[in-house]
Amino acid sequence: MAKKRTNKSKAVDVWEDEKGFEKVEVYDSTFTMDNIKQALRFIKFAMIPKDKKHSQIMIVTTCMDMSLKTLFRIIRARWDIENSIFKNLKSECGLEHCFVHGGKAVEAVLYLIFIASNIIQLFLLRRLKKHVKTQRELVRLY
Repeated sequence: MAKKRTNKSKAVDVWEDEKGFEKVEVYDSTFTMDNIKQALRFIKFAMIPKDKKHSQIMIVTTCMDMSLKTLFRIIRARWDIENSIFKNLKSECGLEHCFVHGGKAVEAVLYLIFIASNIIQLFLLRRLKKHVKTQRELVRLY
């Protein structure tokens, strides 16, 4: 319902030439849900990059007083973190598929992978003159 109402409304703000985007149109509305005491804020960022391929980010938050620019920066930073970390875990740490199930088991495996990754990176940085760039390359070489 909030998405439909927002799509029919006019943009509350338009940012020109915003870090890699030709234009960002911002839509902001509030709505309520049954069994939730607090009002919710629905925000849509419709982005038009310089290559003209449209994309959008939609978020729902309870934070009513944060500026739209700050919310946009936070969500973009989160997107970058998720893309780089998850891509690294899948491609460099062999986590295409996790063979254990259950919260504690997955958490333990992730901790072991993080520890091993940090030890390997420390070794490469301190001991090898021409260190390799990825763990996969290291495994391939040795």
